[in-house]
Amino acid sequence: MPQLGRLAELSALVEQSLPPEEAIRKSLPILQEGIGATNIQLVYGWQDGFRSIGTSSNSGLSDVALWLVNQDLTTRHLPCAFDVADGKVVNFRDASTQDPAHFVAAMLPVQITSDMLIARGDWPSGLDQDRHSFLQVCEPALALLMERWLEGIRAERQQKQLSALASIPRVMSESDNLDTVLTGIARTIASVSTVNYVSIDVLGKNGEIAFRSVNGPDRPGTDALTDKWRESFHRPDPVRDEVLRTGKSFYFPDAQNDERLPETSKSYFSRTLIRSTGIFPLLDRDEVLGVIGVASHKSLEFTDQDVELLEALGSQVAGAIKGIQLYQELAASREELRGVNQQLRETMGIEHHLARTDPLTGIPNRRFADETLESEFLRASRYGQELSVAMADLDGLKAVNDEYSHEAGDQVLQTIANRARESCRGVDVVGRYGGDEFLFILPSTGLVDASALGERFRDLVAQRSITIGAGHKVNMSVSVGVAQWRSSMGGPADLVREADRALYRAKAGGRNRTMLAMNEGEFRAA
Repeated sequence: MPQLGRLAELSALVEQSLPPEEAIRKSLPILQEGIGATNIQLVYGWQDGFRSIGTSSNSGLSDVALWLVNQDLTTRHLPCAFDVADGKVVNFRDASTQDPAHFVAAMLPVQITSDMLIARGDWPSGLDQDRHSFLQVCEPALALLMERWLEGIRAERQQKQLSALASIPRVMSESDNLDTVLTGIARTIASVSTVNYVSIDVLGKNGEIAFRSVNGPDRPGTDALTDKWRESFHRPDPVRDEVLRTGKSFYFPDAQNDERLPETSKSYFSRTLIRSTGIFPLLDRDEVLGVIGVASHKSLEFTDQDVELLEALGSQVAGAIKGIQLYQELAASREELRGVNQQLRETMGIEHHLARTDPLTGIPNRRFADETLESEFLRASRYGQELSVAMADLDGLKAVNDEYSHEAGDQVLQTIANRARESCRGVDVVGRYGGDEFLFILPSTGLVDASALGERFRDLVAQRSITIGAGHKVNMSVSVGVAQWRSSMGGPADLVREADRALYRAKAGGRNRTMLAMNEGEFRAA
């Protein structure tokens, strides 16, 4: 059915005088087809959290998850998509993005901002333009159907409670600072429960009250009093301690005369003209996270509805506290993990360097040289660039080892490696290829320039003696073989093999010389 036809069906449901729940039920398959979903849930706030009506029994998302979805919709003002990983909602984004999506949500345009549509399905490229437009256009009709249905099942007191519940995720969206969030929630509770003062005390990890958030008197010039009240949480309070211990509420319609209160408390309430007060637990399941304290200059009866409202709000505040605490713990864990990952990267970088570095000379080893030559060979083959290598072998190292010791031979190798580095340009790479062999990899270099590097290295070795042991000086030389890549070569091994043949000719021809591999089987001196 075209989308226009579906919109017409939704509009007809609004116009018909059907029972509200029946109209809602009939709208669900229309929505399901319109956006290509496998499950549709219309979610609304309730005294114990969120509830839903849909094509399955529930949305499969926790209250905390639904809060986070509501928070994103409140700030985004457009339908969103999100993912669920390990039971948590993550990766919020516009529903119209072309990323694969399995969850899509939209806010219904009603005064109670907890009403949402949540759809589950399989959209490999996100919602296409047709479905995205349908979702947005059908929101007003859904809002009307939802409002009619909810009006029939909510009492006036529950409506106020829902307003408070809807405000809590909205306040949470403004900050991840727990004190800031709870101060906003305290103001919300005061506004819907007709009390003058609200305080929220939160337990720390040591089981004692860690801090207090307050709504503050709505009168100018009372900032100092508000600060004093906020900082007074550490004072002894037997009623609060009993609420924390038992998880049960205590409330006093006549706080100035109630025999359950100590004389000091009754005297305080008389001086401050407080008529009624109560303390309610912040319960997250069976865990007490703190208390809400309320006080009013007007006498409050604390009816069953009043108590139900404040206890339900306490549960919602506890959920908010738990959610932010988990967020903060997750942020701290992420920061710690980031540090561990950085250390791991640094360690892996060191290990990577060590695995490709010759421990004696400090220059690249054969593994690194082979990897580099492979990369440069592929580049030269693809783009038709020049590439040459030079293979150098130290003349007479065995004699140094025999006469002075292998330690002296190591000193010679270290000095020769440094002179090999001196001979290179910035783009060249030299590595220790064997016991006393060095391989120079020379990108974008023809045979003539490669020959010049070989001669430069040979001169550096031959013209400067090397000090070993207890001041002994030895004169060394190197033989060098140079080869240039040709398209007829099968791979980098062929290039190294040809340079090695040229090196053999240099050795056979008297050493301390550079030989160039010309065409196959042809060599000449540099």
